[in-house]
Amino acid sequence: MKNKIRKTLLLVCAMMLAFALAACSGSEGSDTTGDSSAQTEEDASAGDDAAADDAAADDAASDDAAVTGKFGSIQEFIDSDMMQTELETQTAALEGTGMSIEITGEDNKLIYSFKIDDPDMSAMMDTATLESTLASQASTFESVAGMLPTAIEVENPVVVVRYVGSDGQELVSREFSASSAAE
Repeated sequence: MKNKIRKTLLLVCAMMLAFALAACSGSEGSDTTGDSSAQTEEDASAGDDAAADDAAADDAASDDAAVTGKFGSIQEFIDSDMMQTELETQTAALEGTGMSIEITGEDNKLIYSFKIDDPDMSAMMDTATLESTLASQASTFESVAGMLPTAIEVENPVVVVRYVGSDGQELVSREFSASSAAE
């Protein structure tokens, strides 16, 4: 049973890294969209110069929005198609492990709640092991917090990781911020 718990926690840590990479690739995707708009502009200029001038002005405004375009809140980021797709993938990966995940946003907090659905596994959970797992992954969570401002209009973002037992009681919770690495 202890090996199953360790494997599950390892899977959770791997998922956190996947979420961090998804957040990074999402902001790069915005820049790529701007680049394809610029390519469309070049194609238009080959045809009609007057229309190309109008397209260039529109594309310049579009490029500015792509550069500064961020989600207005953490919840908007979570509700985005990109994150919902990633969440579906991660939820599917947790099937059969006795755990489920919920991601929410609250003010400047991105909250990962891992629920241990299996009552037997929940009863066996050692909070010291969970705390140790969180501590060993601190740099990953701090990196996620540090990357959030590149995609979201948020100041001083915090990543909260919670483990909740099958009875709904919180077993362990810890907050991570980009600045906590310096502490």
